[in-house]
Amino acid sequence: MISLNFTQLKVGTVVNIFTYLTGILCAAALSGHIPFVYPLLLLAAMGLSVYLDLKKICIPRWLLVILSVVALLYFFVRFDMQDLIGHIMEILFVLMGIKFLEHKEFRDYMQIYALALFVLAGLGLMTPGMAFVAYLLLFFILLCLSLIFLTFYSQDPELELTNQTIRTVITKSLWIPVLAIPLSGLMFIILPRTSYPILTFLNRPDKARSGFTDNVRLGNVSDIQEDERVIFRVTMEKIDESLLYWRGITLDHFDGSSWMRTKKHFHSAAKGISPVGKSINQTIYLEPYDNSSLFALDKPVHVDLKAVRKYNDLTFTMPSYIEKRVRYTVFSAVSDIIPEENIDRAKHLQLPRNLSPRIVSLAKSLAMTSGTEATIKRIVDHLNSDRYRYTLKGLPLSKNPLESFFFDSPSGNCEYFASAMAVLLRVNNIPSRIVGGYRGGYYNEMGNYYLIPQKNAHVWVEAYADGKGWVRFDPTPASLDAFSPAYKQGVFRKLQLFFDTINYYWYGIVLTYNLERQLSISRSIISELKRPSFSFSYLRSGIVRYTGIALIIIVLIIATVILARSAKPREITVLNDFLRKLGALGYPKREFEGLEEFAARIPDKNIRRISLEFVRNFENIYYTDRPFMTEDLRRLENIMEKIDDAK
Repeated sequence: MISLNFTQLKVGTVVNIFTYLTGILCAAALSGHIPFVYPLLLLAAMGLSVYLDLKKICIPRWLLVILSVVALLYFFVRFDMQDLIGHIMEILFVLMGIKFLEHKEFRDYMQIYALALFVLAGLGLMTPGMAFVAYLLLFFILLCLSLIFLTFYSQDPELELTNQTIRTVITKSLWIPVLAIPLSGLMFIILPRTSYPILTFLNRPDKARSGFTDNVRLGNVSDIQEDERVIFRVTMEKIDESLLYWRGITLDHFDGSSWMRTKKHFHSAAKGISPVGKSINQTIYLEPYDNSSLFALDKPVHVDLKAVRKYNDLTFTMPSYIEKRVRYTVFSAVSDIIPEENIDRAKHLQLPRNLSPRIVSLAKSLAMTSGTEATIKRIVDHLNSDRYRYTLKGLPLSKNPLESFFFDSPSGNCEYFASAMAVLLRVNNIPSRIVGGYRGGYYNEMGNYYLIPQKNAHVWVEAYADGKGWVRFDPTPASLDAFSPAYKQGVFRKLQLFFDTINYYWYGIVLTYNLERQLSISRSIISELKRPSFSFSYLRSGIVRYTGIALIIIVLIIATVILARSAKPREITVLNDFLRKLGALGYPKREFEGLEEFAARIPDKNIRRISLEFVRNFENIYYTDRPFMTEDLRRLENIMEKIDDAK
């Protein structure tokens, strides 16, 4: 079926090329989402298929049917509802590979395209980001071209097509996706949407590794602190980096090596504590991760999200783990203080029974008689002295890690510094707690939002001061640069930010487009249509709003005209040039006049002879259904040039 004559190709060869490209696209799209062995098996099956076609070897269909049944039984035995969509994708890859090994007829090609469509749909359920959109658009283009050539194949499998014919078919076929894609976008906007998507049960729980946990165990450090993958993005105004503390959870119970969260009481926002400070509105896009806590700029006052739980320590959680991207709005008061009068002092002064006497002695030596604030300051100064060093490597590991940190190996990460401060405060009868979340981030100037990577996971301390409330302290001596990834440097980083911006807006505008937003847009349009007043300011805002749309429409019209002209067969262009040249000499062709009749009535003998030569050469090819080759067109152009010499 595969022909290697590159001036003319069998239509079956063209169909095969587009079909193999479709298979390669599927393998590339799902790589990284399912075990790599399955894309590799598909590519291997495609390579074997090419070899079998070249050698004209045909595997018996009954053997492939048995292979398919065995594969289905294997997947049925190891089926797991926890990763339903992943197992379905694996089955589809195996079946597609088997279809490639068959002797392919019209039905087999259609089945391969159907399997590919299901694979791309599965990718959308796994990761509906911009990468999925790119693969889907490529598949749509390949599918349109494949089906057009498959139509030729169904009529005559041995049909041979010239390169020019193939180019012409491709050029004209591309109009299908060019017209269909904008219409699909319009249908996406106007078609009614449901409040509850039907196929969400198929979505894979896409849990990302996270540097954030609901407990802190000293010395338990993984390579997550070197992981620059983004955990959440925040749309908000740019603020001073020293204020970038993203609150997630508070931990109040220490057993000597770990901090844990005791039972909290959640309540409505109406009963919440209200910190005083500048109010900052944030829209947060949180990636899926293995916890239920929501993050917000310290101190969050209100989170606008269904089913959210607010606790009396200004933390917010969802009822279950966050297994898909979440978008929510937060109002925070930028302040170092949470005003609270009545606290559970016993809970926030708790210490492990086996606390080292050396730690108690150190804590007492740092106490100041002038009051709580002076003692807190001295403890912070002690931890920020040259004796202690911030590091992520070689952390103290022992049965009493905090004692080792103080007296044997004074190097540690934020967990050691925060734990050390909280314990020293509690020994001195100052209530304290650990706050877990993220620190810093990078402000993406392209999209006007913050990116907070996994590596920015951080803990700090809140100490209770009578008459003030809970006051934030960060004893970790790490520089702010440690929490601000160097995204500004290098072309690769800028390219990363560019694609991140595209993906960010794709998620923010398209994937969060639900029934509520659709109704809101509809109400806005109806309101504008009913608007009785008209002012210059309204006109100006309308001009600004729709200028971009108008420019896009103009560019599309110009592109359409150019494509329409370029899509015209070259022989017709040559013929039109011939008629235009004779018209300029005073010999216009009449509307219903044949070419030979027209050329024969030209009074000038030389021009008539040359014109008849052109017409006969043109008709000898055109009326025999033979495609115009490059040599034929060049010969016609050479004949046309003789007209200029004959004038």
